[in-house]
Amino acid sequence: MSDNNQSTTQRFLIAAALSMGVLLLWTYLFPPPKKVDVANTNANTAVANTQTATPEAAKPQQPAQPIVETPDDTPNKVLSIKSPLYQIKFDTKGALATSWILVKNVSTHSEKVLWAEGSNNDTQIPLELVLQANPKREFPFRLSTGDKNTDATLNERNYQSSADGEILLNGNESKEVSFKLKAGDVEVTKSFTFHADSYLTDLKITATRNGQTIANTKLLIGTAIGDQGIKFHNYYHIEAEGVANTGNEIDRQTASVFFKENAVEGSLAVAGNITWAGVGDTYFAMAAIPAQPSAGLEYHATKIVNEVEPYYDGIISFITQNKKTKVDRHLVTAHVPFTADGSVTQIYTGSKDYFTLRDYDKKLVDKNLDGFINYSNYSLIRFFVKPMAKGLLYALTAIYGVVGNFGVAIIVFTLIFYSMFFPLRWYSSRSFKKAQANAPKMKELQDRLKAYQKKGIAADDPRMRELQVEQLKMTKDSLPIGGCLPLLLQMPFFFAFFSAITIGLDFRQAGFLWLPDLSSNDPFHILEFLFAGSMAGSMMFTPTSPIVTDEQKMQQKMMTYLMPVMMLYAMWGNPAGLLLYWVFGNIVSFVQQFIINKLNKTNEPPAPDMTIGKLVPKKA
Repeated sequence: MSDNNQSTTQRFLIAAALSMGVLLLWTYLFPPPKKVDVANTNANTAVANTQTATPEAAKPQQPAQPIVETPDDTPNKVLSIKSPLYQIKFDTKGALATSWILVKNVSTHSEKVLWAEGSNNDTQIPLELVLQANPKREFPFRLSTGDKNTDATLNERNYQSSADGEILLNGNESKEVSFKLKAGDVEVTKSFTFHADSYLTDLKITATRNGQTIANTKLLIGTAIGDQGIKFHNYYHIEAEGVANTGNEIDRQTASVFFKENAVEGSLAVAGNITWAGVGDTYFAMAAIPAQPSAGLEYHATKIVNEVEPYYDGIISFITQNKKTKVDRHLVTAHVPFTADGSVTQIYTGSKDYFTLRDYDKKLVDKNLDGFINYSNYSLIRFFVKPMAKGLLYALTAIYGVVGNFGVAIIVFTLIFYSMFFPLRWYSSRSFKKAQANAPKMKELQDRLKAYQKKGIAADDPRMRELQVEQLKMTKDSLPIGGCLPLLLQMPFFFAFFSAITIGLDFRQAGFLWLPDLSSNDPFHILEFLFAGSMAGSMMFTPTSPIVTDEQKMQQKMMTYLMPVMMLYAMWGNPAGLLLYWVFGNIVSFVQQFIINKLNKTNEPPAPDMTIGKLVPKKA
């Protein structure tokens, strides 16, 4: 095989590898973290639980209050707290939050009424964050001490509450509600201060046995905090995961990695002092922010199987019409370390909207609460995806302010963005045309080189060297410069565009044409097929490297027809906003290439003046 054929094959293999790399990178852009060795959990827990109890002299003195021991048969009560932002229900059995509904998301950027997944104009489902089918009663604000008997007392007994019925908060009102329990030598007080205009709740917990603070107490956040209207999860509507700020970095743990094979329960210990920790899905979260960073964070999870309405879990399932009726759910709960001495632990319960978390980061200095947002699981691309996603979010919201619809805003942005690459596409297209014009001469030159090789002429023969020099000169003069550059420049924006959709709450349940939600998949999968079709059409009209051999023709056909099919598989079920961006981008590229092809026909650059064999005689 000649050097040129080897070079051509190598270039194709490199291009194919790069294409597959892009596909694999996108398909696995948000995979679960690597599985953790559960066998090391006990060792990690032992290290994490080195927290020492606060010296008694250093503890603030609590005002003496008479506490009547609560009998076992005290009936439980339900207390409701309502504000313009949220609606909460507390059960006095354990003093636990059995319901937490978000009503509205408010930031300095915008306000948005919130509804659960599956809502529409006819049916509006409240956005419940707390898992209702919860047989273990792992509702928020359970307490864990490591002793089963003590835990049963703290979480299964009825507390006396300072209020009954329903509490209404408006404006900037605040209200403190206390729950108290005395059972034997154990005394517990949970005091919540709710704010009508804030997603932050101040929580003070005092837990003592014989007057001594119970050491190593942990506050449970969970289980599975998030939009409970989601019936099944995927890479884009993720299951609730554990997230924590360990001081130096954000630790993110997907619940599914906690389990040994066939296990239904799992746990994981996180080393380091925790600034905050909590549980959240793609758009909503709850986090506990202790008064002082503490070590000993643990995640516990339970695996359950849910019966759901039949659905397609991918393109293969769609093509074969094989619907799934069961889904596995991994319910994660964060066991957050704190000191039960009455110091304030702040609870954030709200959205993971970028603008909202930006506001609360100003209130919570040095907490880095916006670390809840997952820009990417890979640090290799996170450093550029994060700033680009923020910039795109600002650009799209600015366009939305003019056009009034996020679907239209995506189309306008795509048109502007792709127009910026028109000069580069035109220049690269001219280079490809130039290379194609030289293809016959290049083939003739290759044939002559093969003929010399068959005659046994050595590679260092002057005639061979002169032909090789001529080949190199022709290749250099007709090299398609910047052919892949437009695509390479657009890929970072593609990844950033996905992040922009997931960090901006305004895209959630934003409708456009037949699409009810730009943050979710197209319910009819029209966009996926439009994407594949528009990609194929764009590739057919786009000039490519000159085709000289039958092998190259086959390679070109494979790239033209196989690549759209592969991308259809990779992009199936992606957020509609992301697909809308890429579909319209393909359409714009197609129109641009059509214009470029017309211009190049009338303004085609002349082929270089190269007469094959002018450096050497044609006969050997």
